Amino acid sequence: MTRLRSAVDSPPAVFALISMFVALVSLWTIRIPRVAGDSSFGFQSLVCWLVVLAVLGVLLLRNLRLEVASLLAAELVLVAWYAWETWLATTTSYSSQYDFVGTDLVGPAWYAAALGLLFAAAVVARRYRDSDLNVGAETWWLAAVPGFGLLRFDRTARGLLWTTLVAAALWLASLDSPIAPVFQTVNGMQNLPDPLPTRTPTWILLGIAVLLAVLSAADTIRMRRRLLS
Repeated sequence: MTRLRSAVDSPPAVFALISMFVALVSLWTIRIPRVAGDSSFGFQSLVCWLVVLAVLGVLLLRNLRLEVASLLAAELVLVAWYAWETWLATTTSYSSQYDFVGTDLVGPAWYAAALGLLFAAAVVARRYRDSDLNVGAETWWLAAVPGFGLLRFDRTARGLLWTTLVAAALWLASLDSPIAPVFQTVNGMQNLPDPLPTRTPTWILLGIAVLLAVLSAADTIRMRRRLLS
C-alpha cells in the first residue's frame, strides 16, 4: 500500500495514471475500410501495454536509475510505433489508395500515452531535483524527453516551453490531416476524403517537432555544462 500511495504522490503522477487509462480505452489505430485497416483499442495492443507497464514502472519503482530506464523504454516504444505507422503509410496498400502520412493512421490513444509519458518524465525530474544527488548522467537521458532535462535543474518554465513547442508541432501535424485521427470516430471513415494538393505542411510540422526536440536537448546540455563549470 505504501508503494501504491507513493505512485500518486504528486499531481503529475496522478495525471500520468489517468493518461494511461485513457490510452487503454481509446483507439490506438483507426479504421479505414477502403484500405482494409481496422480499429483497435489500447487494451488490444501489445505496444500500448508495453508503454503502460513502463510508465507504471516509473511511478512504482523507488530507484531513480530504474525510473529513468523505464521512462526511456516508454519513449522508445512510442517513437518506434510512430515511425512504423509512418513507414506503413508508404506501403502499396496505403499509398495506392491515398497520399497517406503517418499522422493519418495514428489513433488518439497514442497521444494520450505520449501525454502520460510527459507527466511521468515530470515525476522523475522532480524526484531527481529533490534528491541530494549531484548532477550526473541522468541529465543526458532526461534530455531525451523534450524539456525535462531542464526540470532537473529547476528550470521549470524554460523546460515546459520546449515541451509545449514540441507537443504543439506534433498536435498541429495531426490536425493538418484531412482524416483528423485525433477526432476519428469508432466507426471510422467509409470513404476517403478528397486528396489534398500536397502533404508538405504535415511533413514540415513533423520536421519542426524533431528540430525542436534536438534544440531542447542541446539547451539542456548547455545548461548542464554551465552549472558544472
